[in-house]
Amino acid sequence: MKLPENAWYQKSRLCRQLVFNRMHYFGRMKHQLAIALTLGLFVWSGCSKEEGCTYPEACNFNEDAVVDDGSCDFTTCEIPGCTDPEALNYNINANDEDGSCVYDTSPTLAECVSTVDFDSYTYEVVAIGGQCWFAENLRTSVFQDGTEIPEEASAAEFPNIVTPARTTYNASQAVFNLHGHLYNGYAAETTEHGGICPSGWHVPTEVDWQALEAFLVYDGRGEGMGSALKRTSGWSGGGGGNDDYGFKGLGGGHAWPDGNFHSLNWHGSYWSSTISTDGGSDLMQRQLSANSDHLTRSSYWMGVGCSVRCVAD
Repeated sequence: MKLPENAWYQKSRLCRQLVFNRMHYFGRMKHQLAIALTLGLFVWSGCSKEEGCTYPEACNFNEDAVVDDGSCDFTTCEIPGCTDPEALNYNINANDEDGSCVYDTSPTLAECVSTVDFDSYTYEVVAIGGQCWFAENLRTSVFQDGTEIPEEASAAEFPNIVTPARTTYNASQAVFNLHGHLYNGYAAETTEHGGICPSGWHVPTEVDWQALEAFLVYDGRGEGMGSALKRTSGWSGGGGGNDDYGFKGLGGGHAWPDGNFHSLNWHGSYWSSTISTDGGSDLMQRQLSANSDHLTRSSYWMGVGCSVRCVAD
C-alpha cells in the first residue's frame, strides 16, 4: 500500500528546510562555502523517496518503502488461512492451513424411496432432514422374517403379555385401516426374527428420535414439533396440526394397563426401542396430542399398546 503523497511531501519539506538552514549557516563563513555545499548535497540525497514493496500481506513487505516498485512476493512465504475449496471461507492465496475453515452445517435432505412393501401392504415414505420415515403407522402382522406376531384382541388380557404382541383398538377394522396395530413394548424393543420393521428399517431408537427433534429445531419448529408432525385432520377437538413434512401423525390411542383402550384421536404414542435409563424396564416413547402443539417424551411400561413408525437404517 503506497503512503499518501502529502506524507512524502512533509518529509521533503523538512529535508529542504534542513538543507537551507545548514547552507545559510555555513554560507556566512565564506571560507567554508565548499563544505556547506557538500553537506547540503548529502542531506538532500536522503530526502529521496525510498522504493520497495509496500503491501503488508506480501512476503517481502518493506515498512520503510514509500514508493511501490513492483517487487512484492506473495508466493514464496507461508500465508495462513483456509486452504479447502469446499469451505465457506476458502482463501485462494493461503498456502498454510491454519484450521480456520468454516463449513455449511445445513443438514442434507435424505434421498428416500417413495414407498416400501411389507406384509402385503405398501407404506408411504417421507424424508425429514437426513432421515427416511414411514408416513403411516405400522400394521404388520409378521416379523421381518415372516414369523407371525401374536395377536391379542382382548384389551383386558393384552397388558398381561410379556412377549411381543399386537392388538387392534376395540377390534375395529375401520380403526385398523387408518391407525394400524398397537404393539406392546416387547414387540417394539425386540430384534428377534429381525424385528417388526421390514429389512433396511427399524423401530426408532432414542438417537433416531433426537435426530428428528434436532432437525425440527434447526428448521424453526422447536416450539411446535407436534404441530409440524400432526396430520391436519382426524384429530378430536380440532386438534390437527400443520403436517409440515408429510409425517401424518395420528392419534392411534393406547391399550392401557387397566385393561381398556383409551384416547383414540386424542393421543398418539410412538414407541422407541430404547429402554429407559431410570433403572426400570420401561421403554421410551414420543407422544402427539390433540390439545398440544408439542412432541412430548416419556417412558411407558412395556405392557402398554402404542403405535409404531419405522425409520430407515
